[in-house]
Amino acid sequence: MKKHLANISYSIKGAGKPLLFLHGFLENSSMWEGLVPKFVKEGFQCIFIDLPCHGNSRFEGENCSMKHMALQVNLLINELNIQDEITVVGHSMGGYVALELNGLRPCEVILLHSNFWADGDQKKTERNRVIDIVEKNKALFIKEAIPNLFAPFNKEKCHNDIRLLVNGAIENPVNEIQAATAGMRDRDAFYKLNNDSTLHIIHGEFDPIISTAKMNEELANFKGQHELIVLKGVGHMSIWENESLLIKRLMSIISQ
Repeated sequence: MKKHLANISYSIKGAGKPLLFLHGFLENSSMWEGLVPKFVKEGFQCIFIDLPCHGNSRFEGENCSMKHMALQVNLLINELNIQDEITVVGHSMGGYVALELNGLRPCEVILLHSNFWADGDQKKTERNRVIDIVEKNKALFIKEAIPNLFAPFNKEKCHNDIRLLVNGAIENPVNEIQAATAGMRDRDAFYKLNNDSTLHIIHGEFDPIISTAKMNEELANFKGQHELIVLKGVGHMSIWENESLLIKRLMSIISQ
């Protein structure tokens, strides 16, 4: 059952070492449901949050920054009185929030189909275009954007998942989609983590958003320890494209 703290919706399952899951843009915490039994069985306390502008968590304003999202997540963690260091798994936008959270409290960061650099000029222009398009035709944008996050050869087998993702994303208010887009556009880069902790990255071989070449180029400039795991045969959405492989790779990191 989901609970609320102020404007944040969350749920907790299991007991043990805390494991925090942060979803991506146009998603919500329900995306992690298939992973729950495995990690609960392995002795983890799984925390799932609907980030502001998504799911059942609301936001008012023109720019929902990644720092604002992280502050809300940190507030929740404090209110839950979680003392142990948390491992944070952030998918796409959720990874940006995880990086901000690392600056607020000690935590292990796992970027899932996400990155640590800031948007360049071309990407910022694309974000601004999204803000305009959503204003004119939200449904059309969502129906085109979400399928293109999957590797082309996985779209057919993930047809039902794509349909559910589209239907869920359409529920998001226009102004909140725009605010989250602006927040991603204006986010900071993180070329080193707090307390010199290791940055773990799980990357899709056929990710249409972040190429492997770009990831390696930016990692050459990263100032701390890092680990890159490339998942074969998936795009930006491995939790739907190959959930069993993703679970295996996540477990290899958090069991270290």
